[in-house]
Amino acid sequence: MHVIDEIDDSEKPYIEYLAGRAVPKVSPKRRHGIVQGRLWAILQELARGRGDVATEWRCYLPAEAHRTSPVPDVAFISNERLAPLTEDEREMPQFAPDVAVEVRSEDDKRRNLEWKIAAYLRHGAVLVLDVLPLERRIVAHTRGSVREFTQDDRFTCDALPWLSFDVRDVFADLPK
Repeated sequence: MHVIDEIDDSEKPYIEYLAGRAVPKVSPKRRHGIVQGRLWAILQELARGRGDVATEWRCYLPAEAHRTSPVPDVAFISNERLAPLTEDEREMPQFAPDVAVEVRSEDDKRRNLEWKIAAYLRHGAVLVLDVLPLERRIVAHTRGSVREFTQDDRFTCDALPWLSFDVRDVFADLPK
């Protein structure tokens, strides 16, 4: 059976499958939604013409030993990786996005987040952003490094030179 056939996308609350464990997606609150929306808008603008950006775009990682299907808060997949896929396959990519964004909620379990970051990187992600709204900080993970950015920094990534923005803009709509 294909991993896609084992996953019911209509389950509410939405379920992520992490190494065979069914993990309910944490219910987002206002702060989370604001930051998620800002990150979508920033990525959408910077990635224009380079690929697709979406929120809650489930990916399927069939190479894992157990069914694995995380749902990043924001995802970018390049045109090059989307081009060989059919329209249906684009809806349910069988790899991690090039850029996966996880916006932390207070109820997130650290071990689940760490596992997802590693899985994204194992399955094709170039960059995983761990975004901490309360601290107004972004931790950027690539296959070879981890870098932290505060709201006073300009985000850059050598592997994706087009992706550069003021971190302050991610948190601009949050109350002071």
